[in-house]
This record gives sequence, structure tokens and C-alpha cells, in this order.
Amino acid sequence: MDRAWKVRAKLHVTPAGYGFAHPLEGEEERNVFIPPGHLRGALDGDELLVAYWESEKGLEGRVDEIVKRGRTRIVGVLTRAGRAGWLLEVDDPRLIWPVRCPEGPGTGEPGKIVVAQILDYPAGPDPELTVRVQRTVGEAGALETEVQKILIEHGIDDFFSDEILSEAKAVPSEVGEDDLEQRVDLRGLAFMTIDPPDARDFDDAVCVELLGDDPKTADYRLHVAIADVSHYVREGTAIDAEAVERCFSAYLPDRAIPMLPEQLSSHMCSLVPKQDRLAMVVSMRIDARGETSDHQVRAGVIHSRRRLTYQEVARALDRGEDQPPTNNDPLGKKARERVFALRACADRLRAARLRRGAIELDLTEAKVVLDDDDRSRIRDVVKSRSSKSMARAYNLIEELMIAANEGVGELAVAHSLPVVFRVHDKPDEEKLMLLAQAAHSLGLEIDPEKLQHPRGMQKFLSRVTGREYASALNMLMLRAMAQAQYSTENLGHFALASRAYVHFTSPIRRYPDLISHRVMKAWIAKHGGPCGPAALVPRMPKVAESESQALRSSEREREVSAAERETNNLFAALFMRDRIGDRFEGAVSGLSQFGIFVQLDAPFVDGMVKVGDLERDRKEAMQRDETGVRTVGERSGWTLTIGDRVIVEVVDVSVARRQIDLALIETLRA
Repeated sequence: MDRAWKVRAKLHVTPAGYGFAHPLEGEEERNVFIPPGHLRGALDGDELLVAYWESEKGLEGRVDEIVKRGRTRIVGVLTRAGRAGWLLEVDDPRLIWPVRCPEGPGTGEPGKIVVAQILDYPAGPDPELTVRVQRTVGEAGALETEVQKILIEHGIDDFFSDEILSEAKAVPSEVGEDDLEQRVDLRGLAFMTIDPPDARDFDDAVCVELLGDDPKTADYRLHVAIADVSHYVREGTAIDAEAVERCFSAYLPDRAIPMLPEQLSSHMCSLVPKQDRLAMVVSMRIDARGETSDHQVRAGVIHSRRRLTYQEVARALDRGEDQPPTNNDPLGKKARERVFALRACADRLRAARLRRGAIELDLTEAKVVLDDDDRSRIRDVVKSRSSKSMARAYNLIEELMIAANEGVGELAVAHSLPVVFRVHDKPDEEKLMLLAQAAHSLGLEIDPEKLQHPRGMQKFLSRVTGREYASALNMLMLRAMAQAQYSTENLGHFALASRAYVHFTSPIRRYPDLISHRVMKAWIAKHGGPCGPAALVPRMPKVAESESQALRSSEREREVSAAERETNNLFAALFMRDRIGDRFEGAVSGLSQFGIFVQLDAPFVDGMVKVGDLERDRKEAMQRDETGVRTVGERSGWTLTIGDRVIVEVVDVSVARRQIDLALIETLRA
């Protein structure tokens, strides 16, 4: 070790006992390998000061200081271990230290999953965790128990304290005259909301005006109204402090865990139809080419005319604009006309975005379908947005929200405002090289330098569309791209090909949006514009405050996303538990050193064929090639490539590991 540096980082521990320190924003970009002997009692999720140096294998280091602990609670099975006393057996493979309960079981039930508070962290020659049992969660393997485990592991509370609920109850139940001070009155505009049928909070409403006679050539005036959460959630309150901790709402198959109490998220901060609601309104002019101008942000009051669902919009778009409405058409003539005007506006915006080089990855997500009467009963796992018309309905709103967020971003850059930008940096060059090699092995030639630009990626994706391995290459491209995060430094948004992008359209469920609302209100007030009641205008935050919140928002977003992903995997595993022995058709979606991932057609779930099982069945060793897109039999040369169609059998399901194990039965090749 010739020279060592230091860096602040977040630790991720592997089941093998070593870790990787991920440098925090603005410092060293590469991950630092931490051998088991150099962890010094640090746990997965801890914030560290790491000393590191160059080694033959890359950056290597040791934990120099634990700055902030990432975990205060853990879950596990409460067990008695003879003279060793009470222990906690944890499922989380990232917790590599023994866990002891020196105070005994307390109110915990032996043999069941309990949640425990950490008393002492690992230290000394025989490191271990000591904990105090707080409560029993339930039987291992039960749905609610497993969901609670996931929530606790990722620091998500599914209840609000009495103090917060009491504050929420004090929120007015209707808009008063005092609330209308310094607001533009937009109740005359025909705003509508478009959401899933089971949505309970409506944080955005949209309206478009045609500024001329010819819909093909005249400009549009777009208005995107966002619930004015900052009017009700003020700094210094218990509700705001809790929102800072949560940062995001979490959406699980059987429930939503909101960032804000229901009195706000589903009532006064929800743009429900036929009622006056306070809003922050982003307006802009859109010309025939989809270029935007004349961006405005104002505090206003609106009165939504209709609540539409994506299904209703999809059906209207399917019938076409020229078709007369049917007798049982639930929209009616005026609503249908507004839907098509919004779609035309969205089409302009999308065309302009694609000309800039915006990237649209074709990644279908899974949707867990639950029984209407029994939410613990899983009926199916299907593709979300299963039809083109549904995709168009969702895209309609997505395009308008992107335009609003870009409009706020343009204003923030022009006036040097301390907002929290949503940034998406350029892809890693080494990962792009691997992607190009993978494409080459599949018969597609691509210059990795061209993939460093949005337009180059866009052209590559257009060549992939329709091929059998398209889904797998889309996933490989996603992994090659940088992770979107929050920052006060405007790095632009690579995937959207946006110069500046600010999350502004969902302050009910994302705290960064609430920060942006406060910044814009303070700026509007400074210039004498419509900013809401003067006594309630937020202060302009300092850049350092926004930086701190941006970092926390990025961290919490990763935790909430992981909890949502793991819960979906849990429900998929529970659904497939009764399908052991059944055979399904699917496609190879990825390869790792441990196995081959297969995505089943129906139900739409992912499983893995373990490499060891495949080698035993084929009676030969399998070797993954350097591109990572195929595995090859060392003796026969038999290959299995991403995108290959296969028939597999479900051989085992682990609810605790949220994993579906498969056996390869047959390959389906032309």
C-alpha cells in the first residue's frame, strides 16, 4: 500500500462476509472493496469514513470510522440456545454477526418472528450484536409476518403516531376564503384527473386549451395542477418531520404506506372532483413541433370537473376521435374531446422528446392481482399495462408530467434556485463496453462511444425492438446506465434528454417535490406573483439544506424501492408455492454465476435455474462466456442464450428468500 485516501461511503455487506463501500455523492466514484477483517463491526447500511488504496483488483480499503448507523432494529426468530441464552436467528444474509438477547425474551414469543432494538453493535475480538426484544411480529412464512419483516428491514413504518394523527385532524376539511389570498383563480378551466381505478389520492390534474382554430397547427396552452401540499405541511410541524423521515410513500401489492396521513393525502391534498382545491399550477405554451415556452408556476385554486381512470381513457383512445360516443359511453362528449386534446398535446411533447434523443426502455413490470374480498389471497401475477391502449393512456399523463417537471427545471436553472434536481448522469464507459460486447455476441454491432449519447442509445434500442432477446438487452442497458438520484447540482437527465429536470408533480408521495414547491413559492413571493397567503409563504432554503435532503432522499428512495421489489417477489413466491411440479413456458432473461434467470409468460414471474442443478442434469460443466449473455457446455458446446425460449418446471419455492427455483426441461428453438 503506497498511498491511501479517505472517503465517506455507504456500506453494503455481502452474504460471504465482505463488503463494498459506495462513495457518497461528489467524492470518489468507484466502489471500495472491504475484506471481512477490515469491517470493524460495521453493518450493512452504515455510513462510514473509509481509508482506501489501489490494489491489483481495484480499490481496496478498511473502515476507518462509523459515522452513522443505518440500522436500529432487526427482525428474526427468537430461539433458546442452552447456556448461551436467548438468540435471534436472522434471515437477512447481510447481517453476518451473532445476535444475542441478554435481557431474555421479554414479551417475545419463542419460535416466532420478533422485532428487536439494537443495544450494542459489534466490537472487540468477538464481535456480536446485542438486542432488546420489542414485540412479536408473527409466525415465520405467514404473509403479514413476511411483509412486516421487509418493512422493518428497510426502515418503513406503516402507522402514524398519535401526535401526527392529531395534527392531521386539525387540518381544515374545506378550502376557506383566507386560503385564496394571493392565488390565481383557475376554477373556470376544465381540469380532470386520470388515475388507476383504485387510486385514493389525486396529486395532479390536467387541462389544455387550444390557442387557435386548427388543432394541427395552433399552439396549445397546457396547465398541470399539483396539490399544494406545502400550504398544509409546514416546516417545524410533526407531520413535516415525519415526512422528512419517510421521504416517499411505499406501494405494496396489498396496501399503500403513505408519506402523509390520510386526512392530507386522500382529502385536502387530493384534487378530488367537484370540490375546490389549492394547487401549484405549471403552465406553458406548446407549439406544433412540441417545443415549450412561456413557462409559469403559480399558486392557484382549481375545481376538477371529472375523475377518469386509465381504463376509461384507453377505451376512448381505442375507439378513435372520429367515432361517435356510444349510448353507454361513461365519458360523454365533452370529456372525450378533452381526452383527445390532451393526447394530441402529449403526442407533440413526446415527438419533441424523441427528437432530442430520449430513451424509452421496453421493460414490462409485473402486477400482483389480489382477490377483491380477501386481500391476502393472490389470484394471479400479470403484466402491467398489458395492452397498447393502456400504455397510451398512461403515457398521456407521463408526458404532461415530464413537461411540467422540465418547465420547473428550466426556471430553476434560469434563476439559480436551490431546488433538488432529479439527475441522471451519463452511463459508465466500462459497462457500455460490456453492453456492446453482449450485443455483438447476439449479432448486433454497436459502437460503444455512440451509446454515451441519448440519441445513440435510442437508435440502438430501435434496432433491438421485436427481437427475441429485446427484453434482456433492455435490462442490460438499464444496468449499464447510471442510477437516477437527487442533487442540487444540475447534471441533466440522460434518459429523458432533458437539460434540467425537477420532481414537482407528486408532493403527496415524494418529499423532494415538496421542497421544490417551497422553493418556487418563496421565489414567486419575492417577485410579487401569486404565491398563496403571505403569512404562509415558506422560507427559501439554503443550498446546504437542500444538499442534505437530496442525499437523504436518494438513500430513502433506494430503501423504499427495495422494499417494494422484495414485497412483489414475496407475493410471487407465495403464489407459486402451490405450483411446485407444474411446467411453464418462458424466456431466459439473464445469467449470473449462480444460475440462469427465466421469466415465465404466465404467470408473469421470475425464477432461477441453479447452475449446479443444470450441470447435474446435463452431466457437464457449464461456463458463462465473457459477454454474460450465454452459458456454454464445456464438453458438448451446448449453449443457452438470453432470449431463448424454454420450458421449465417449478421445483422449489422459498418464501423466506422470496425465490422460485426452476428446473430446465426443454429448450424451444426454431
